[in-house]
Amino acid sequence: MSAPLVNRTAPAAAERPTYQWEVAGSGAAATLRLYGVLGARELALVVETITDRARSPRDVVSVDFSGVAHLDFRALPEFAQRVARHRHRGASIWFVGLSPYLRRLFDVAGQGAAVRQVTWETEESGRRAEPVRPFFAGGGGGVTAAWDRWPR
Repeated sequence: MSAPLVNRTAPAAAERPTYQWEVAGSGAAATLRLYGVLGARELALVVETITDRARSPRDVVSVDFSGVAHLDFRALPEFAQRVARHRHRGASIWFVGLSPYLRRLFDVAGQGAAVRQVTWETEESGRRAEPVRPFFAGGGGGVTAAWDRWPR
């Protein structure tokens, strides 16, 4: 007789939590920190958690993806649509901490534009805070001259 593949007396390895809430201070957004590899089940749980916690249009929720290693791109279209739907009906939801890899996964899933609308960019990130084509493109003349050079 062969030995069983699973030792039933050994304690099960503890899974890391999918998410953790951080309480908002006065005037600050509540933060939902996400962890690990998130599939369709975990992303549905995240949306349900946001829906339960943030009901008022005055609520601001920050969803932090900095602890996420991978997202199932097949589940991202439904996730992005449900977040956008809740954003239009309820709280203000912002995504923070998206790595370039996670951004590309949203792009592959066809949700890049929707996610860019809800992504909060800090000044420390590598993205530009000013427009890509600024009004003042060199030379003098002030705002009026810059407006005249602006392509129409």
